Amino acid sequence: MFTSLRLPLIGLLSFTVAQAALAADCAPDQRHGAEVFANECGVCHSVTKGATGMMGPNLAGVVGRKSGSLEGFNYSQAMRNKNIDWQAENIAQLITQPQAYVPGTYMPYMGLASADDRQAVVCFLKEQH
Repeated sequence: MFTSLRLPLIGLLSFTVAQAALAADCAPDQRHGAEVFANECGVCHSVTKGATGMMGPNLAGVVGRKSGSLEGFNYSQAMRNKNIDWQAENIAQLITQPQAYVPGTYMPYMGLASADDRQAVVCFLKEQH
């Protein structure tokens, strides 16, 4: 019986350690992420829950959301068809080169060149519920 519980427990501990490491990696980036977001993303996107009327969709709660799914926003067919859940990895890919990651997206942004800035923005978005 002990042996059969060991593998799931190891998996759970590995997941918990990975989550803790990710949270620790984000801690120093919160302020920087807010600044980069304001300068690079805030022209088109809001992170204020319920805010509407911007050029891009509201990004409050974007982590875990299905692509092209925010009710009331007019997404491109390409973004609706992307059919992914927004997680750190694919958010980083999107903001690197939006047109390459989602060919046909309406997002006119050329991309964020700095990997540190992308990581900071992803960390910032994780905290926006």
